[in-house]
Amino acid sequence: MKFLAFFILLSTSKTINAQITEDSPNKYRFKYKSETYKGTRMQITDKLRAQKNDSKFSNIPDEIEEELHTLFIATKKQPIPKHYKKNAIIFLNALYSYEDFANVYENALYEVVKKVKKDMYVVDFKFERQFTKAKVVLDRALNEDLSNIEKFDQLKKELVDAQTKLSCHRWMKKKFEKYRDIDIVKNPDELMKAFKKSEAVYVYRLYNENSIEAIKPYLENQIIDFYYKKSLPEINPEILDLQYITKI
Repeated sequence: MKFLAFFILLSTSKTINAQITEDSPNKYRFKYKSETYKGTRMQITDKLRAQKNDSKFSNIPDEIEEELHTLFIATKKQPIPKHYKKNAIIFLNALYSYEDFANVYENALYEVVKKVKKDMYVVDFKFERQFTKAKVVLDRALNEDLSNIEKFDQLKKELVDAQTKLSCHRWMKKKFEKYRDIDIVKNPDELMKAFKKSEAVYVYRLYNENSIEAIKPYLENQIIDFYYKKSLPEINPEILDLQYITKI
């Protein structure tokens, strides 16, 4: 389990936040941050389960969810009060460490979405110009000399590539135009939800390694590649709306 060692180490450094006392062999009482956990083992276990199943943790990637579940089960099975409470604190540290990460992740992702959206407007003319230039060059070659098959094939490939790139860019641009505030990462559509979940484990690793500055550049590269690949089955490169050049 990749994150278990990290969770245990983290819990050791945070136990000062939890005050543990015992009322009786069958009732436990301890404080974690500002919340008091008091009652029987079953009652506290039910409370821990409810926290684990809270909606704010509903999109945790499977790999991390498995680690949290392992820590929860380890707590649930402890029959000795002091061991139960120690494991409960380890579990809570891991759970709320993920919540802290989620805030960092969502803020970074939203900053990336805003940057990509802005960049798409900037490069829109560039991609259209590349397409029109490739078409003009190919048309000129067709009118001049058809004997150089290798050159003709290369020019045709360059046109198809430029046409596909422009079509994908326009598809992506329309998607990002709808992303107007941070709600797109907190309550994502299907595309953003899939992307967010697919990158969470790797970004979590960067976060745990204190490589916070690497998160945004990584997400920017990944999100462009992700949306580009998603656009390919959806586009029709033969249908293009030229917005800057009306005649080629």
